[in-house]
Amino acid sequence: MTTREEAAEQLKIIRTMMERATIFRALSGETALIGGAAALAAAWFSEGKIGWSWAVWWLGGLALVMIFNIVQVNRTSTAHGKPFWSSGLKLALKGAIPPIVSGGFLGLLFVRSGSDVPAACIWILHYGLALLAIREFAPKSMTWLGWAFVIFGVSTLAGFSDAVQVISAWMKGVNGSHLMAIAFGGFHIIYGGVILLTDQRHEAH
Repeated sequence: MTTREEAAEQLKIIRTMMERATIFRALSGETALIGGAAALAAAWFSEGKIGWSWAVWWLGGLALVMIFNIVQVNRTSTAHGKPFWSSGLKLALKGAIPPIVSGGFLGLLFVRSGSDVPAACIWILHYGLALLAIREFAPKSMTWLGWAFVIFGVSTLAGFSDAVQVISAWMKGVNGSHLMAIAFGGFHIIYGGVILLTDQRHEAH
């Protein structure tokens, strides 16, 4: 491949990545708001429950958000005349599936024993890792969201294990539903709101 061909190929890759990031940003804002609302609802209904009766509300919320996201991706793909099963979607799944599957499995092990706090910590941490795994073609805002989940997940795990006394003291009055509401509810709503407001300002100009 000549230098000119290499430059053209790199330019094509950059344009593709920018296009994916723009579409991803628009989708992530709407999905984040729905996900945040679903998380707050799940936190409300799962409050005071343990084990599978606690987890079923969060798994149900996850299913709802996944369905919404699939509909959004399909709508956007149709509008742009592109296939639903695009190369961008394949890359996203390849990066996100390992931490999601491993974190989901580890969390369910704690759910089985009735320990909702460590399950929540693990789910939060691995969700953040999944977001960071696709940062190469996702908007920078999603990278910051991923780091927010990772930092919060690591911090709460440290508090649960009494590694950090300050966090441990705070977590004495906190359960798994509270942690999930803060991360999946609060972080997503803040992120989605910022994305939509920023996009509206750009469109206005």
